[in-house]
Amino acid sequence: MICADCGSELVDDEQFACLEAEQSVTDKTVFGTGIEEESEAGEDENDQAGMLENPPEKDIMSGKPHGLSQYSSLYRDNAERANENRSSAWVLMVIGGLGIVGLMLGITGVIPLHFSNAYLFYGVMAAIFILFLVAGIVSMKNALVFEKRAESENSVKSTLLEWCGQNLRAEELDQQISSGENEAEEILYFKRFEAIKARLNHQFVNLDQGFLEKLIDDTVYEMVFGADKDTT
Repeated sequence: MICADCGSELVDDEQFACLEAEQSVTDKTVFGTGIEEESEAGEDENDQAGMLENPPEKDIMSGKPHGLSQYSSLYRDNAERANENRSSAWVLMVIGGLGIVGLMLGITGVIPLHFSNAYLFYGVMAAIFILFLVAGIVSMKNALVFEKRAESENSVKSTLLEWCGQNLRAEELDQQISSGENEAEEILYFKRFEAIKARLNHQFVNLDQGFLEKLIDDTVYEMVFGADKDTT
């Protein structure tokens, strides 16, 4: 098609859409990607500068760099859950019991309480305190369940620690990960951690990974590399 005014060739709708798409891709390539790459490069440089200026300090007690022992906070063992549920159960049951006693004293007139609608007040408060009691009983039952699981968990933990004490050696693990002499302490810690984890997963199947990571971070790492921290 030719324009009647200027004599130029016209494009149809499909060609116009293709031209718009090509222009959009060109704009993103020129203006978008370059900015993102510059931003990512700047962030990487800032991270590296921060690591050089503020290197992670080494924990004298455990031989692990500060900020790297995050596995313990990611998993709560069953004994801890049992204690939490038991504490919550006692609090809920005490509040519910005291509330019910207070309502009974108010209803019988021992504690003089005056409300415009006493039936509504006592009914609502009684329902709330009964819910406290029910929640406390449920929490106590959950605590008993977690206690039983904790016994099984402690048995598995004892088996794992015994095996680690007999089979894991710091020298063998360091040879396995091929650590360099000038390797950063945090990198060395993670390599050792993964090596220990791989050995345990190979020896024992179907282990809960959260439980395993907490055990390594809390006990096994120090057990295996405890001599190493004394010499560094």
